[in-house]
This record gives sequence, structure tokens and C-alpha cells, in this order.
Amino acid sequence: MLTEPGGLPVAGEPVELQSQRVGRSGWRNEAAGTTGLGGRVEWVVQPLASTRFRAVHPETPAAGRSISAPREIYVKPEVSAMLKRNWVRPDGAVKLTGQVRPAYEGERVSLQRRVDGRWRTVSRAQQGGQGRFAFQVGGGASFGPRTFRVALEGRDAHLGATTAPMTVTTVRLVTYRIETRGNVRGLLDSFKKRTAEIYADPRGWSRAYVHFKRVRTGGAFSLVLSQAKYVPSFAPICDRYWSCRVGRYVVINENRWRYGTPYFKRVGGTMAEYRAMVTNHETGHWFGLGHATCGGNGQAAPVMMQQSKGLYGCEPNAWPLKWEIARAY
Repeated sequence: MLTEPGGLPVAGEPVELQSQRVGRSGWRNEAAGTTGLGGRVEWVVQPLASTRFRAVHPETPAAGRSISAPREIYVKPEVSAMLKRNWVRPDGAVKLTGQVRPAYEGERVSLQRRVDGRWRTVSRAQQGGQGRFAFQVGGGASFGPRTFRVALEGRDAHLGATTAPMTVTTVRLVTYRIETRGNVRGLLDSFKKRTAEIYADPRGWSRAYVHFKRVRTGGAFSLVLSQAKYVPSFAPICDRYWSCRVGRYVVINENRWRYGTPYFKRVGGTMAEYRAMVTNHETGHWFGLGHATCGGNGQAAPVMMQQSKGLYGCEPNAWPLKWEIARAY
């Protein structure tokens, strides 16, 4: 507070803080204060809606009534959301939940999808208690990722706000069960764990928008850990040395799982790589892919190449190449 613009500060004078919500009329008293030695007075405010503030000095023996120019504070809400999971089947749905802070109960939020470079509203929901909301995000007409966000439109009471983009991938659900042939019990637990990791790895067949799920019975295919001597029992094309795939059976030879092959090891391949390669190779046959050949010296070998028998100038590789992924759709 000054005696005049650019004048001397006035201390010890009463000042009232008044507020007016943006978009509404009428001023209300919020807090009182007294100017200090520098003619200043301060308040800390925490508005839940966009608000105008002004300072009012009533008429006193020292000075006449005066009112400051209003200052506006616009509230920027925070909108947060999370998905129960980031994949969905074409005929399924995944739940998306979130919250607006501060809450504007009853006000709608919009679920938006990114299409051709623009955000398009696909659904709306009202905020409930504490600003909470929920949506069901359905599967897409084609396999692959789609990007969503939740938006709160700007109002007099607040600015607009959005969540960070979220990706939901429409996937094929492929179920499989684990089987054994012969005495392989000592390896079974680690085999289940490692093959589940391989199937879930983002470098693998999941890039073809496949989600693998192990089931106790049934399943689209059987992943079999077999003693070497029982592998030929699946079909004449199978033998005691290699792994193979016959019909619904993706058969992993126990000896290959334990020891790999000298051809793969000779060029620097590790056992972890070999196990991922042989699992992805035989599963690739179940997807309908045939054998591939080395594309050139120093290149990564296709996973559908018979790397167990030799690399022929290629580098050992446990994961399907881009063109192999495209053929597995």
C-alpha cells in the first residue's frame, strides 16, 4: 500500500482479501491483514476453482478507501489414469480407472483415441466421489496397438487437462499347456518358468500381437519337454537328436535343452540364447512358418533357420526377425 502510485509505503493499515470465482458475480471476504513496514501484506491461497482476487483497503483516518486491480488464478487440474492391463482380445475389454484432482463431481471426462494424428472422443463418463471415473476399453477390429488418453475440458472453474497417452494392444490369445514325455521332472519347473519368460519377451512372437497363456488342460498347442528317446514317438520326421513340431505338439528335446549343440556354441551362442531360439523356432513352425536360410555373412540368423545345425556365416539369434513376425500374423 502506497500513499499514491510510486509514493511512500503505508504501514499498519487494515486490508481485506476478497475473492470472486471466475464466471460468477459477487465478491466475498476471504482474509484480513495489516500492512507492514514496506506497505506490504501477504496471504497464501489454495483455490479449488479458477478465482479472481483483490485487496480492499477500507476508509481509515490515514487513507481513503481503495481497491487493487483484480488478479486471476486459474486452476490446472491433474487427471491420472491407469489400465488394469495393456492388452485386450478383439471381443474383450479392459478397465481403465482414474481420478481428477481437485474433484469436480458430476462433470464429465472424455476417453479419447488417437486416430490419423488427431484425438477423437470415443466415450464420456461423469466424475463420481473424489473425482473418480472409469471406462471400459474394448478390443479393436484388427490386431495391434491403439493409443488413448482421458481429457477434462476447460471450464470457467478450471483449465483443461489430460492424462499421458496410454497404449492398449489388441492381441490374439494363444493358450498352451505343458506336457512331458519320459523322466524329465528335474527340469520341469525351470522349463515352465523359462518358456513363459520367452513367450512374454517383447523381442519374441509377442511382436506379432500374440499373448501366450499357459493352461492346465486343453490349449491351442502343447509345449512338450521330452526325453530324447521318446521324441521319435511323435512322428517319423522326429529323431532322438533334434527337437521338432508335429500337429499340436511343439516338442523340445531334453538333451538340446540341457546342452544345446556344438554348432551353436562354436560361434558364441549361449545356452540362454539357445533355449530361447529353439523354443521360438519350434513355436514358429506351429504358427505355420517353414525353415529359413542365412541372409548373408555377419547378419542375424532368422529364428526359423536351423541354427542347431550350423550358422553358415550368420550370427546366432534367438528372436524372430521383422519379416518373420510379419508372416506370423
